[in-house]
Amino acid sequence: MKTVESYMNKVEVLLESLPYIKEYFNQVVVVKIGGSMMENDSIIQNVLDDLILMKYVGIKVVLIHGGGKQISELSRKKGIEPEFIDGLRITDKDSIEIVKTVLIGSINTKIVSFLNKHGNMAIGISGNDSSFIKCHKKEYKKDGKIIDLGFVGEIESINSEFLNNILDGNHIPVIATLGVDSPGNIYNINADTCAAEIAISLNAKKMILLTDVDGIIESAKDGNKLISKLTVSQCQKMIGSGKINSGMIPKVMACVDTLKSGSERAHILNGTKKHSILVEIFTDRGIGTMITEEEIK
Repeated sequence: MKTVESYMNKVEVLLESLPYIKEYFNQVVVVKIGGSMMENDSIIQNVLDDLILMKYVGIKVVLIHGGGKQISELSRKKGIEPEFIDGLRITDKDSIEIVKTVLIGSINTKIVSFLNKHGNMAIGISGNDSSFIKCHKKEYKKDGKIIDLGFVGEIESINSEFLNNILDGNHIPVIATLGVDSPGNIYNINADTCAAEIAISLNAKKMILLTDVDGIIESAKDGNKLISKLTVSQCQKMIGSGKINSGMIPKVMACVDTLKSGSERAHILNGTKKHSILVEIFTDRGIGTMITEEEIK
């Protein structure tokens, strides 16, 4: 049997959260969830429960999802070995069909289904719906050479009115990261990059990138160390020196772009840790890696 003291402790927690609830009320928070987290239903359900709570206290939640691991697995089953350049997937004609199957037919449907267990909470959309994410074929240069990434898109514009209509309808938009060009070709868009562009277009207060690691890790003599705070300039230096590399580059650059365009803070958090989003938003206990435009004293 629960005691009066245990209920009082819960009340104290709610009161401690009040300043943060007031700060984020009616503000847009963009959350990107990594595809590798989708393999564990209990993990994804915990994350989505957190987003539902955020919605009920008045936060406008926008959810963007990747699907990298699942895309790679289905590609291998079909005899296509995945290729990456600096964390960007090379996507040929056959691969883009696999991307669409995984992102729209599998992951997006699953997330919306989980959210709508709480009622009519979410609407699943893809960037090619009403062409709300317009893009063109991405040109990528490395070591002075142009690398053909195939059907990988670079965002030209996002129809923020389309998304705001969904938010104003009291729904969570769940976005599969595809885009479309003028002739109607569909492109794969890096989910971290897409999250940043959407956060910018909606003037989001905060962007959170959920992954399956604790944040940005720095190698040290006494073992790996989590970096809890970084500025934009520090991130750029670490990318230049190679300390930030591979799939972490698009994540960090997404944070940098968002901050340069007006968002207050961006975070890279371990979404496999229970309630990591709620701890970040509703408490003063920072977890993961927080990136800011300038150093916070």
